Amino acid sequence: MTPFINGETIYLRALGSGDVNSTYLSWLNDVETTKGLLAGRYPSTLQQLDDYVQRATSDPGTVMFAICSRKDNTHIGNIKLDHFDAVDGTCELGLLLGNKDYWGKGIGEEVCRLTLQYAFNTLNIRKVLLAVYSNNPAAIRLYEKLGFVHEGKLRQHLFCQGEYIDKLYMGLFKNELV
Repeated sequence: MTPFINGETIYLRALGSGDVNSTYLSWLNDVETTKGLLAGRYPSTLQQLDDYVQRATSDPGTVMFAICSRKDNTHIGNIKLDHFDAVDGTCELGLLLGNKDYWGKGIGEEVCRLTLQYAFNTLNIRKVLLAVYSNNPAAIRLYEKLGFVHEGKLRQHLFCQGEYIDKLYMGLFKNELV
């Protein structure tokens, strides 16, 4: 598929039904990969994944990108913008970097930065919101590095891997993007 947004080490393209495969499914069934996500609470099947991708990609209120390595065109994760509010000028960001070979290499920052620039400069979004779980300190550090500000917390809100964890809400205005 054709790149939609090009970065230095990755590019973003439309996610499609051709991306639904055993590799993508393995991300959703991996406890370490999904520890900071709602996905992973229950085992997923290929049919459920295909249904999800069909719903997300056909929803006019969702922009879903496949994250691909420029080196070999490998699909390594997804990033989405959804829950658009035209009156308030807001949307929500969600990231899944499924391929662990790309963790800790700055890919998350590059992907988020490209997506945020697209949201602010192309979609004219005023503020991007996200939720992150307290058991995912790497994601929290990433979002803080990008300039996201903590806006709220639901204490002991989610049961995850045997304990109750906090759900944190963060927000970013265009002028705060670092």
